[in-house]
Amino acid sequence: MKCLRNDQKYESTEYSEIAATNNSNTINQNFEMNIYNGKGSYETGVNNTFWTTLIITAKIIQPQDGIWEIVVRDVAKNNAVVYKKSQVLQDEEISFDYKTGLKVNLLIEATWNQSKDTTLIGEISISY
Repeated sequence: MKCLRNDQKYESTEYSEIAATNNSNTINQNFEMNIYNGKGSYETGVNNTFWTTLIITAKIIQPQDGIWEIVVRDVAKNNAVVYKKSQVLQDEEISFDYKTGLKVNLLIEATWNQSKDTTLIGEISISY
Protein backbone atom coordinates (compact mmCIF):
# COMPACT_ATOMS: atom_id res chain seq x y z
CA MET A 1 0.00 0.00 0.00
CA LYS A 2 1.38 3.42 -0.91
CA CYS A 3 0.02 6.71 0.30
CA LEU A 4 1.02 10.28 0.98
CA ARG A 5 0.58 11.52 4.51
CA ASN A 6 1.90 14.83 5.77
CA ASP A 7 3.81 15.23 2.48
CA GLN A 8 5.74 12.02 3.22
CA LYS A 9 5.70 8.96 0.97
CA TYR A 10 4.88 5.78 2.87
CA GLU A 11 4.73 2.25 1.60
CA SER A 12 3.60 -0.72 3.63
CA THR A 13 4.73 -4.20 2.81
CA GLU A 14 2.93 -7.20 4.14
CA TYR A 15 5.39 -10.01 4.66
CA SER A 16 2.75 -12.69 4.75
CA GLU A 17 -0.99 -12.77 4.32
CA ILE A 18 -1.06 -16.12 6.10
CA ALA A 19 -0.39 -16.04 9.81
CA ALA A 20 0.90 -19.02 11.75
CA THR A 21 -1.72 -19.89 14.33
CA ASN A 22 -2.31 -22.48 17.00
CA ASN A 23 -5.27 -23.61 19.07
CA SER A 24 -4.76 -20.98 21.79
CA ASN A 25 -6.08 -18.07 19.66
CA THR A 26 -2.61 -16.72 18.95
CA ILE A 27 -1.22 -15.31 15.70
CA ASN A 28 2.57 -15.39 15.25
CA GLN A 29 4.24 -14.00 12.14
CA ASN A 30 7.15 -12.05 10.75
CA PHE A 31 6.61 -8.71 9.01
CA GLU A 32 8.46 -6.20 6.84
CA MET A 33 7.87 -2.46 6.64
CA ASN A 34 9.56 -0.20 4.08
CA ILE A 35 11.17 2.85 5.67
CA TYR A 36 11.71 5.97 3.54
CA ASN A 37 13.83 8.81 4.85
CA GLY A 38 13.52 7.35 8.37
CA LYS A 39 9.71 6.88 8.39
CA GLY A 40 7.25 4.15 7.48
CA SER A 41 3.82 2.81 8.28
CA TYR A 42 1.69 -0.30 8.01
CA GLU A 43 -2.09 -0.49 8.15
CA THR A 44 -3.84 -3.77 8.96
CA GLY A 45 -7.12 -2.96 7.26
CA VAL A 46 -10.54 -3.23 8.91
CA ASN A 47 -11.21 -6.41 10.89
CA ASN A 48 -14.27 -7.39 12.90
CA THR A 49 -13.13 -7.95 16.48
CA PHE A 50 -16.30 -7.54 18.58
CA TRP A 51 -14.74 -5.82 21.62
CA THR A 52 -11.90 -8.32 22.00
CA THR A 53 -8.83 -7.65 24.11
CA LEU A 54 -5.71 -8.09 22.00
CA ILE A 55 -2.42 -8.91 23.73
CA ILE A 56 0.30 -7.75 21.33
CA THR A 57 4.01 -8.49 21.58
CA ALA A 58 6.55 -7.47 18.93
CA LYS A 59 10.23 -6.89 18.35
CA ILE A 60 12.47 -5.47 15.66
CA ILE A 61 14.93 -7.93 14.14
CA GLN A 62 16.53 -5.69 11.49
CA PRO A 63 18.15 -3.21 11.13
CA GLN A 64 20.47 -3.78 14.05
CA ASP A 65 21.46 -0.13 14.44
CA GLY A 66 19.46 2.90 15.39
CA ILE A 67 16.66 3.86 17.74
CA TRP A 68 12.95 3.75 16.87
CA GLU A 69 9.75 5.41 17.94
CA ILE A 70 6.68 3.20 17.50
CA VAL A 71 3.13 4.58 17.49
CA VAL A 72 0.05 2.38 17.04
CA ARG A 73 -3.28 4.01 16.22
CA ASP A 74 -6.75 2.58 15.73
CA VAL A 75 -8.06 4.17 12.53
CA ALA A 76 -11.50 2.70 13.32
CA LYS A 77 -11.57 4.84 16.49
CA ASN A 78 -10.67 8.22 14.93
CA ASN A 79 -6.92 7.46 14.92
CA ALA A 80 -6.83 7.01 18.69
CA VAL A 81 -3.29 6.29 19.90
CA VAL A 82 -3.36 2.86 21.53
CA TYR A 83 0.40 2.51 22.06
CA LYS A 84 3.44 4.78 21.86
CA LYS A 85 7.03 4.13 22.81
CA SER A 86 10.25 5.99 22.07
CA GLN A 87 13.78 4.66 22.35
CA VAL A 88 12.98 1.17 21.00
CA LEU A 89 16.10 -0.81 20.12
CA GLN A 90 16.62 -3.82 17.87
CA ASP A 91 15.73 -7.10 19.64
CA GLU A 92 13.87 -5.25 22.44
CA GLU A 93 10.44 -6.75 23.09
CA ILE A 94 7.50 -4.37 23.31
CA SER A 95 4.07 -5.45 24.49
CA PHE A 96 0.68 -3.95 25.22
CA ASP A 97 -2.98 -4.91 25.60
CA TYR A 98 -5.73 -3.23 23.61
CA LYS A 99 -9.50 -3.61 23.95
CA THR A 100 -11.00 -3.11 20.51
CA GLY A 101 -14.41 -1.90 19.49
CA LEU A 102 -16.70 -3.70 17.09
CA LYS A 103 -14.01 -3.28 14.43
CA VAL A 104 -10.30 -2.52 14.49
CA ASN A 105 -7.93 -1.05 11.89
CA LEU A 106 -4.45 -0.65 13.34
CA LEU A 107 -1.98 1.79 11.83
CA ILE A 108 1.60 1.16 12.94
CA GLU A 109 3.98 4.09 12.43
CA ALA A 110 7.74 3.69 12.81
CA THR A 111 10.22 6.57 12.96
CA TRP A 112 13.95 5.82 12.87
CA ASN A 113 16.59 8.15 14.26
CA GLN A 114 18.40 7.88 10.92
CA SER A 115 17.13 9.75 7.86
CA LYS A 116 17.69 7.02 5.31
CA ASP A 117 15.87 4.15 3.63
CA THR A 118 15.76 0.61 5.00
CA THR A 119 13.41 -2.28 5.59
CA LEU A 120 12.23 -2.78 9.16
CA ILE A 121 11.92 -6.53 9.77
CA GLY A 122 10.26 -7.86 12.89
CA GLU A 123 8.18 -10.48 14.65
CA ILE A 124 4.69 -10.02 16.05
CA SER A 125 2.49 -12.17 18.27
CA ILE A 126 -1.19 -11.39 18.92
CA SER A 127 -3.27 -13.31 21.42
CA TYR A 128 -7.01 -12.80 21.78
